[in-house]
Amino acid sequence: MSLPNCKVKKVSDLKSGRLEFIKKEFPTVEITKDYREILKDKSVNAVVISTPVTTHKELAEEAMFLGKHVFVEKPMAYSTEEAESMVYTAGKLSKKLAVGHVFQFAPAVRKIKELLKKKVIGKVLHITSTRINLGPPESEVDVIWDLGPHDFSIILYLLGETPWKVNSLRNEYPFGAFNAPRAKNKFRLTNNAHIDLNFKSGTTAHIHLGWISSNKVRLMQVFGTEGTLVYDEMLALDGKLKLYGLGIDNRIKSKSGDAGALGYQSGEITMIPLEQHEPLRLECQEFINSIIYNKPLINDGNIGLEVVKLLETSSESFNKI
Repeated sequence: MSLPNCKVKKVSDLKSGRLEFIKKEFPTVEITKDYREILKDKSVNAVVISTPVTTHKELAEEAMFLGKHVFVEKPMAYSTEEAESMVYTAGKLSKKLAVGHVFQFAPAVRKIKELLKKKVIGKVLHITSTRINLGPPESEVDVIWDLGPHDFSIILYLLGETPWKVNSLRNEYPFGAFNAPRAKNKFRLTNNAHIDLNFKSGTTAHIHLGWISSNKVRLMQVFGTEGTLVYDEMLALDGKLKLYGLGIDNRIKSKSGDAGALGYQSGEITMIPLEQHEPLRLECQEFINSIIYNKPLINDGNIGLEVVKLLETSSESFNKI
């Protein structure tokens, strides 16, 4: 994947096999096991950090103090305190700090945002999101910290506000990663969670995250006063996003004895056309443009911070099943 105004100069990894693969696939890219070689290189303007979440703060701040803009994978940090420090450092040093919330750049999510601005479904009443599949054999974080950043970032992006109240209900099952720092020190590993969000605008949201389903589901529904948007990430591009009209409740308007007086009529279903673009490519390009043209980012450190706050709150304010 090549991008305008950008060249990958160096890659660092602790595993020799990965570095050998990079060198084979991209011969012009320099490789090293010492990441500090990259940070000390004055010709490098920005770095991408894709390491365990427990290392994000230290690496990101070291990079910014050495003059680099930073793109860090989600979740942004291991705690709210760490995320706040990263945002403060970026502001103090005038460095761009982007977080890898790639679904904010997905064609369907961008289109939903556009339709909500146009009030196509009226006032947003409720959002549901289901993100379930079988979990990994090992993990450093639980299902909330693994899958939750996607749904939290999408919902914050769509609504443009943060919730004032968060409740969660979660299951704990035997899992092979109980030595993970967060699971060991704060709570046993969560494999299934239901999270409710309440916003000051009156909108509510419910998120289901799970590692216990052999049926992979990626489904979001946005309910409004004038219709419903349904986003199914598992479908082909031309079927991912649908608009459902309100329909008619015949029981309210029909006279006694009319045919169909006891039934509902489904609303009209419209397939919403989507632009064809690769979300990761667009995310990377907007990060590059933000550096060159000093443009704001929709996935900046402030959004990353709010997502981390929600992850912590969802993990610590819960009712265990």
